[in-house]
Formats: sequence, C-alpha cells, structure tokens
Amino acid sequence: MTRKTPSDFTSHDDWLSYVRREIAVSDQPYVLAFGRIDLFLSFYRMQGIPFPTRFTEKLERIEALHDPKRTAELGVLSDTILGNLTKQLFNRVLPTAAKDDSHIPSPKEQIQDLLSHLAQRNPYFRLWAVYKRGMPGHTAAIEWDEYLVQELRTHSAEEIAFANAMVDLDKLLSLFHDGNRALPGLSFERIWFLHSLSGPERMLQTSAVLGTLTTELAECASA
Repeated sequence: MTRKTPSDFTSHDDWLSYVRREIAVSDQPYVLAFGRIDLFLSFYRMQGIPFPTRFTEKLERIEALHDPKRTAELGVLSDTILGNLTKQLFNRVLPTAAKDDSHIPSPKEQIQDLLSHLAQRNPYFRLWAVYKRGMPGHTAAIEWDEYLVQELRTHSAEEIAFANAMVDLDKLLSLFHDGNRALPGLSFERIWFLHSLSGPERMLQTSAVLGTLTTELAECASA
C-alpha cells in the first residue's frame, strides 16, 4: 500500500486528520514520526542538498523493525538528520572571511551576530524588533497582539504562535548575551534557520530550542 506523507496534503491539519481517520491507532505514532522525516527530505530537496546515504540505509533498517523500537529509533534518526542539515546550511552561509579569521568571538559577540541576523532575516523576529524599538514600555500584551495581526495580515494560529515564540527567544538570548554565556551545542545554528522551517516542524524545533535555553539558564542559576 502506498504510504501518504505530509507532502500530499495542503495543510498540516489535513495530514493529521488523514492519520487519525485512516491509520490504526497503534500505528499512528510511527506514521507521524515518519511524516517528520518526510518534511526533512522535502527540505533537503528544496535546498539542493543530497540526502546522505547513511541516513537512507538507517531508515531502511528501521522500517524492518517493530514498534515500539522502530518509532523510538525513527525519532533519534530525525534529530540526527536535523543536526546534519543545520550544519550544512550554516556552513553554506558562513562568510569566507569568518572561516579564516583567527579571532575567536566571545559568546556575547556570537549572540549579537545571531540577534542581528534574526532581525534582518527572520521576518517574525523582525516584527518584534521593530515593535520593541518603536513602542516604549512594550508590556501591553494586547497592543502587541493587535500589532501582530495587523502586520501579519492573518489570524493563523501557527504564525502567531511562532511570532510570540520569537519574543521569548529574544528575551532568552538577551540573558545569555548579558551574562556572556555560550549557547548550548547546535542552538546557535538551529536558531539561525528556524524561520526557514515550515509546518509543524518549525514550532517543534522552536519549542525544543526554547526549552534547551531555559534549562541551561536554570542550571547556571542553581550552580
């Protein structure tokens, strides 16, 4: 039987409805996990990056397993794929001069570069940056919400949730910046490309990054 994937649907909600309607409850976790892999495959294709053979071989081995092991291993594989993709994309955009520069930037300098990049390249983070600069005492949540809907020209729950997550991201990055603390491994690269992701993967990765930063700060505070 031909397996449908998220790419066959116009929205993530349609994909979820299909899985819940057509797939046995016991198989749904695996199908959803495989759907996440499909999102990554699509992103590799869009970016013109060859999908590593080792991942294809691993995927074939996983499909021959049975649950719950195959679903668990698929989750581990998807995280590995994301890490590989993030590194490749990040290496693509690193200026040649930066690669050859003997100066090793401090954590504060790295985070400042990241914040500048987000303000320029991430349209959702830029909305918050503009609002923050233009709205002194920007604590009125209702005003921000109204501004957000006006600028996004949509009431899409996904887009609004991602834009609000950028507010939390800015606050967390500012804490790392002010404390000159290094970001947890791969967090810099993942944050750099968050806005390039789409569908459920974007908020999934955003939530994971925010959780990692929060946990790191909590551990530093208790140390």
